[in-house]
Amino acid sequence: MEVEEGLHIQQKLASILSPTTATQSLQALFPPGSVTGIDLISNMYTLRQFIHLVGFVPIDKFSANPSIGQYDFDPPAGGLNFCNISITYTHPGQQDTINTQIWLPDVWNERFLGNGGGGWAGGFIEPANSWAISQGYSAASTDGGHSATTPVSEWGLISPGNIDLYTLQDLASASLSDMASLGKSLSATYYGKSPAFSYWNGCSQGGRQGMMMAQRFPDVYQGILAIAPAINWNTLIPSIYWPQVNMNTLGFYPQTCELNAFTAAATEACDALDGVTDGIISLPSLCRFDPFTLVGENFSCDGNSSTYSRETAMIVNATWTGPTTVDGESLWPGLTPDSNLLPYANTTCSSNGTCIGFPFVVGSDWIQYFIMKNASFDLTSITTDRFAGIVEASTDQFQSIIGTQNPDLSAFRNAGGKLLTYHGLADQYIPHPGTSMYHDRVEALDAGVDKYFRHFEAPGFAHCFGGVGARPTNALQDLVDWVEKGTPPNVLKAKAPVRLDAP
Repeated sequence: MEVEEGLHIQQKLASILSPTTATQSLQALFPPGSVTGIDLISNMYTLRQFIHLVGFVPIDKFSANPSIGQYDFDPPAGGLNFCNISITYTHPGQQDTINTQIWLPDVWNERFLGNGGGGWAGGFIEPANSWAISQGYSAASTDGGHSATTPVSEWGLISPGNIDLYTLQDLASASLSDMASLGKSLSATYYGKSPAFSYWNGCSQGGRQGMMMAQRFPDVYQGILAIAPAINWNTLIPSIYWPQVNMNTLGFYPQTCELNAFTAAATEACDALDGVTDGIISLPSLCRFDPFTLVGENFSCDGNSSTYSRETAMIVNATWTGPTTVDGESLWPGLTPDSNLLPYANTTCSSNGTCIGFPFVVGSDWIQYFIMKNASFDLTSITTDRFAGIVEASTDQFQSIIGTQNPDLSAFRNAGGKLLTYHGLADQYIPHPGTSMYHDRVEALDAGVDKYFRHFEAPGFAHCFGGVGARPTNALQDLVDWVEKGTPPNVLKAKAPVRLDAP
């Protein structure tokens, strides 16, 4: 690296950042020890060696109007001015590459917000940062060590049989700690003082990331909002593939309209268990609907009359029950009867009506590249009697890396942290019992869990957003009030979607 290159970046930074940092060197952005595991403290050359690219982009009059999940702009946000700092860095000796963005709004509420990702993506969900700066937060997001558009086939394996453990570790936890350190340090430098409070917000993978922070880095965030978290990763993720295993074992692949018809019938049968008929199964634990009772009856499929098949009933039952051992012992909960079956039991059909399985890639990728470690492995060869071994291998090999299910939150509690979770009962990707069971395990260790960890369930609400049920709309502010005012939420306010079928 040429010294002139480093000076150019320093001068560019000085022209964009606030006057309080205009005369400081690049090293001052990262005080000694502020970013653990990244050597940024010795001199400009060392800083430049391990931070490959630092970009500073001022953005004026930014407008944001996404209405997705918890990022709902009402009214739309406009006229936002902020500085977008993009950082690319590596952990020395690991040959990894991680990208992090920090958005610094002109009008700051003295709070920092870390934002999570989804699926295989570590983050970089623009609506998350957009919403955050519209509320005055300085916000950060990370790609977790790989681009969201890069398939697992290109980063999961170094070679056949050899996982890229550093990149997996980056996604699981390392990049999350880095992001918080970078984001809080840059916030302090930009505004001239450290954030008064730091929060996390994420759903799905982002929810798991938040839970990982509470479990492994308990003093980083004072408040964590973890929605529909993909915790219990090593059991949950292979379980996604269970319905496909049943299809392959049977050699039968139903049309999606038949799967949807089973869901509609189950919802109708169990809707009124709570005393209200509203198209929602509010008490799924009481729903005992048997899909086999429909076999032989007629239903409408794309305007044509069709008949419920026994094979489809078997697949639906397996999806609702969840994976089991050959002896029938439960390995993980299945989806609730009013959840959309298609992410798990999806198929694709040709014009002649012939169908094949179309699995959700997070589950199939996990088995192929991380458990079997073989890009050529034939997933259709997995039978129901082999599946328990797949789940066992997942747990044995990856529990310490990405499991995210440690119920001992005593360090987080002792640091004064507050953890808020909610989960839709109609979640079609992550069965809701996983979160409630985790809460129960925490409570088994600490009867005073409600002082720092509260969990809520949303009937009819799907994964992160969508579904026919009401969506919690103010959970992050509820968390802020809990942390800063000491008022824990007893309920979460929610907004019901517009129902075109409502009377």
